[in-house]
Amino acid sequence: MKARANGITMNYELAGEGDCLTLIHGAGDNLHMWYEQVPVLSQWFRVLTYDIRGFGETEYPEGAAGLPLLAEDLYQLLQVLAIDRAVVLGYSMGGRIGLQLAIDHPEAVKALILANSGVGAAPPAPEAVERRKRLVAMLERGEAEAVAEQMTAASFSPGLKERDPAKFERYKAVKLRNDPQRFARVWGAVATASPPELSRLSCPMLIIAGEQDSFMPLGAARATHAAIASSQMEILPTGHAAAIEAPEEFNRIVLEFLIGLQRPT
Repeated sequence: MKARANGITMNYELAGEGDCLTLIHGAGDNLHMWYEQVPVLSQWFRVLTYDIRGFGETEYPEGAAGLPLLAEDLYQLLQVLAIDRAVVLGYSMGGRIGLQLAIDHPEAVKALILANSGVGAAPPAPEAVERRKRLVAMLERGEAEAVAEQMTAASFSPGLKERDPAKFERYKAVKLRNDPQRFARVWGAVATASPPELSRLSCPMLIIAGEQDSFMPLGAARATHAAIASSQMEILPTGHAAAIEAPEEFNRIVLEFLIGLQRPT
């Protein structure tokens, strides 16, 4: 489905009934990455998935695309869909968008789930910075297939491609649904964003981390947890894409957190 929000046409899908749970995909992905979550979580919640500006079928006009703009896109989409308040689950880059939304529009965020996302206590490692620069350059040259292969491999724990090639190829196919040049522009803008003011967050928060996450090291997730008094943390034996590598455990953790929000305190 399509809607005009914040001056662009945004692509989104809704499934289920009840309170809204919004899922924000990561860099290199689009709303199709949530194939393990939507069928399960929509049994209890009204699940909103959407393509971030520049990914999938959402527009990306010329201009900047920093985190405040991407968070405002989501806020305006929620307003268009008459959703006043939602639980927001953001994966990787999507978690940073969720953090920004919770800071800029706290009234719109009932709770926040960071999936393999966070803000490290230290700058990214030099090798991580170089990897991003290399991949951005490949995207700018239109090498979408090679980038999708490398990013998918780096998203899982070592050896998953050999253990479960079907899982690997299904996730890689999601990444190939993006325009490589637009992906490069958004990723480059977001990767250089300043850390958010975590002290301004007050909503309940769950952090899901992967023991073998090469994009968001466990130390960064722990630093985010330590900086936010209202947060809980769960660690899975996965790489970066915990929602896809271990969907049953991931969905169970999310549902237990959401059900806990509904219990009287």
